[in-house]
Amino acid sequence: MSSLFRLLERGVKRVSALLLRQLPTSRLKTPPDFDTVKRILVIRQHNQLGDMLCIVPLLRALRARFPGGFIALLASPENVDVMLHNRYLDHVIVFDKKQFLGRWSLKIKNVLIFRRALRGQHFDLVVVPSTVSMSFTSDIVAYLSGARYRVGATSLGGLDNPSGFVFNLPRQLDWHSTPHRHQTLRNYDIVSGLIEPPADLSHEITLLSDEISEGKLFVRNEKSHKTLCIAFHPGAGKAPNRWPAWQFAEVANTLAREFRAMVLVTSGPMDDQPTAEMEAALDVGFKVLKNQYIRTVASILKSADLVISNDTGIMHVAGAVGTPVLSLFGPTDPEQWAPIGAQNRYIQGANGDIRAIETGDVLRYAREMLRKEQR
Repeated sequence: MSSLFRLLERGVKRVSALLLRQLPTSRLKTPPDFDTVKRILVIRQHNQLGDMLCIVPLLRALRARFPGGFIALLASPENVDVMLHNRYLDHVIVFDKKQFLGRWSLKIKNVLIFRRALRGQHFDLVVVPSTVSMSFTSDIVAYLSGARYRVGATSLGGLDNPSGFVFNLPRQLDWHSTPHRHQTLRNYDIVSGLIEPPADLSHEITLLSDEISEGKLFVRNEKSHKTLCIAFHPGAGKAPNRWPAWQFAEVANTLAREFRAMVLVTSGPMDDQPTAEMEAALDVGFKVLKNQYIRTVASILKSADLVISNDTGIMHVAGAVGTPVLSLFGPTDPEQWAPIGAQNRYIQGANGDIRAIETGDVLRYAREMLRKEQR
């Protein structure tokens, strides 16, 4: 069914692109007057957690430029929870594109209802950041918003954007000369020259006070007589991003004894196998946090002393709540994706092979980070 949905989606996009090219798109005759902008929409409806958290500094920059403005974010159902209560946002719009696709056709009525609701928000400025890929859906939503100013990519890495014609503040994005530029800065680049860069590049999940208290209580109860809490995430959606689970266990066994630490293992829907393998190799006490609500996981990780994680969503969550993160990388560029902050470290396997990371290196980095935390 999912492959059928994707096939239908691609077909609808092709037809829509041809039709939309016939519609009028206003071009700016004078430079934009951002002093008149009161309502802003940022569209980031991809379903990757890391990509979403990398836009937080962009939101921070927008809030600094428009301190009294209304800023909304349009997000997919998969990512909306980490952006709830974000202190730079006034509203989060949940966008599920499956609502607009029937079995064999586009649900025109639903599209029109959505367009009416979106235009009813009276947005002055819409921003569509693009870093890894361009999104036809996001571009069309930007057009449907009716915003006076529409900022988005007309090309990315030298590739033309077929739906870039919807933007009247077009941007050409290319990082060939700076291939290691962090994704956080790449997200900001969509408004570079229009808005001052953010003073702070850190990511953030804005937790409520009761969420923070519940996380503290959970860790305190589970730690019991232990001194520290060290969290491990042995899973990852992509196999090349998974460090062997038995090595995670080896690190956990050693650190638990050396630092009198509680071992916490986080596990998501796709992590059953590596979690089971790590559990089997652990010979110290541990707690598994499995398939929990992402904000609950975030609140608990905030009270941990260290998170050791593969390059995956939990790595970004831990970084976004301010806990020191030791992240393990395979083929992905850590300079682009590793959590930002002096308290964080990363290790990349030789030749992009995560299995080439030595247990001893992970232990050495972890010890240094834990001793720094203790001081």
